[in-house]
Amino acid sequence: MAIIGAGIAGAAAAHRLHAAGRRVVVFDKSRGPGGRMATRRGPDGLRFDHGAQFFTARDPRFAARVEDWTARGVAAPWGGPHRHAGTPGMSAPARDLLAGIDLRCGRAVGRLVRDGEAWRLQEADGTALAEGTAFSTVFLTCPSPQSLALLAGAGRDLPGVGDVRYAPCWTLMLAHDGPPPFDGPVREDRDPDAVFAWIARDDTKPGRDGGTLVAHAAPAWSRANLEEPADRIAERLVAALKTLVPVGTVRHAAAHRWRYAQVERAVGADCLFAPETGLGFAGDGCLGPRVELAYLSGLALAERVIDGGAP
Repeated sequence: MAIIGAGIAGAAAAHRLHAAGRRVVVFDKSRGPGGRMATRRGPDGLRFDHGAQFFTARDPRFAARVEDWTARGVAAPWGGPHRHAGTPGMSAPARDLLAGIDLRCGRAVGRLVRDGEAWRLQEADGTALAEGTAFSTVFLTCPSPQSLALLAGAGRDLPGVGDVRYAPCWTLMLAHDGPPPFDGPVREDRDPDAVFAWIARDDTKPGRDGGTLVAHAAPAWSRANLEEPADRIAERLVAALKTLVPVGTVRHAAAHRWRYAQVERAVGADCLFAPETGLGFAGDGCLGPRVELAYLSGLALAERVIDGGAP
């Protein structure tokens, strides 16, 4: 089985399938796993959780997983009641789930090609991925627009995938010299006209560096400036941040664009699967914009295949 995307949904699906004795290969275009549960490295050993900031656990299955992560130092409480963060970075839970699984990062799947009753994976230029291997089942756990492109290229459809809508987000990663710029770990702003929706003292998380902030621009601001160069965005966000909090001398500032940051409209089903083609879709686009829901979606898709007896 092939899984495209090594975020928390893909990792959850892979972990469940591997535990059931299925052979799984996970592909991701990034340099490491985690998806939007991301940790970015900066100069001088700096690290920033520039994607998802925390996760909560309400479902008993995910709560049990978080309890295990916490006991083993993969996650720790942070930022308020029932909130947890990965340690030493937000990508740690996905890495833990994928331990012992065939993970191939830096491999961008560009095409799905039907070969009899199976699928072969190729890069966009037609170069084969997993040379000599055909997959009976392919899980798409990347964002809906990317999944739609792969489905369209294969001449296939999974009804519901196209219904997902996302808000974009520009994220500022900043290191500064000076005292803490505000009390507590986070500042939130629900004003739709604000520049920032969320500012976090990243250094309040367990094992993080001192003097680091992560600030998420609000959806409306991010949409209005989505195609601006990252260096220009970083300058503008630093200037806006300085009007809100004292940050002292800036040692490092960089911006990252998330085109598909947060689900605004989900499918409303735990996963999508077409047994006749072996194609499935899972992720936060199925149930909603929470790490826990993405995990449960990946788990549901794996169990759909296991219970259905797919090879």
